[in-house]
Amino acid sequence: MRYLVTGASGYVGEAVQAALVAQGHDVVAVSRRGRAVAGAAGAACNLQRDALGSLLDGVDGVLNLVGIIRENPADGVTYQALHVGVTQRVVDAVRQAQVPRYVQMSALGVSPRGGSRYFETKWQAEQLVRRNLPEAVVVRPSLVFGGHADFFATLAGLARNPVVPVPGDGHALFDPLWRGDLAAVLAKLLTAPAADVAGQVFEVGGPVRMTLDGLIDWVAELGGRRPPVPKFHVPLSLMRPLVSLGEHVPAFPLTTDQLRMLNIPNITEDRRWHEWVPEPTAPGREF
Repeated sequence: MRYLVTGASGYVGEAVQAALVAQGHDVVAVSRRGRAVAGAAGAACNLQRDALGSLLDGVDGVLNLVGIIRENPADGVTYQALHVGVTQRVVDAVRQAQVPRYVQMSALGVSPRGGSRYFETKWQAEQLVRRNLPEAVVVRPSLVFGGHADFFATLAGLARNPVVPVPGDGHALFDPLWRGDLAAVLAKLLTAPAADVAGQVFEVGGPVRMTLDGLIDWVAELGGRRPPVPKFHVPLSLMRPLVSLGEHVPAFPLTTDQLRMLNIPNITEDRRWHEWVPEPTAPGREF
């Protein structure tokens, strides 16, 4: 079978490419630079302006992974442009080419008033997918770890401070998910019989529920510190103006939107995917 993956050079995209190639499928890996893993075919395409066109010829399914965690408005890289605008372009192309399977990666925590632009635009993307492709599958993962994920690398940097500053009370809950498990789920949803998955929303979270404080202790321990590490919980009322000023500096670790997301529960009780990954990976020796 032949599958096309958009956003393929990203953190999750590379793992999905590898999973599909290992299963013997032909993979078209679409990204701005056309980078692909061994065994996949790379295709350079800027989906904000370029059409997928003939790349969809003979394709049995499309997985859309395009997304960002931090905006850069000066370059036109915004949540609205990437999450909603690009999704609309991909969905229109899939409809025109009559591709039989479409999978959209969203995010756990989305809602029309999700408390952050990230969650709200991911929700908008889900709705336009549902309107245009009723048989499409939507996947909502929690935080993803493995292979030095950017979010956890930021936590690791914070965890090197003698006393770790934590936004809010540190009690927000997460179900961290290993990248390899997420890739296996996405590959399965692309290849499973339509009767088993069509039109469904799958929430995917790992087997160990952790607080934000717990996540910090975990990455700190990987960095050689004995948990629990000393923490200073900064009230959000004090953090917001500081982050608002600092987020325009590229090296600043947080944006206002990310600050909001760190204090929104990101958990699920959906365990259907355990049929495909019977022993989900708990946070261990890598982030």
